[in-house]
Amino acid sequence: ALLVDDKTASASEVLSGALHDNKRATLIGRNTFGKAVIQTVEELQDGSAVVVTIARYETPVSRSNINGRGIEVDVPVDCPLSTIPLAKAVSQCVPRSAL
Repeated sequence: ALLVDDKTASASEVLSGALHDNKRATLIGRNTFGKAVIQTVEELQDGSAVVVTIARYETPVSRSNINGRGIEVDVPVDCPLSTIPLAKAVSQCVPRSAL
């Protein structure tokens, strides 16, 4: 089981998706953030700038675009992860049937 929430983003989100896609983890908690692009800022000659997306994260099996949507959890649990220690979060928030 892997405990995720709306603060799970970028590399941790890709890892969560990879473990889930390959049936190595059940995702528990809240849907992930949905940050799945790498961007760079290119300055133009007139001093302005443009943001260019140079890469996009995809999950390995479904190759789904999770940017802006996040990854849906298998077991939805509303757990205030930011307000309690992780060990308590697991014991208080994760259903025993999901472990």
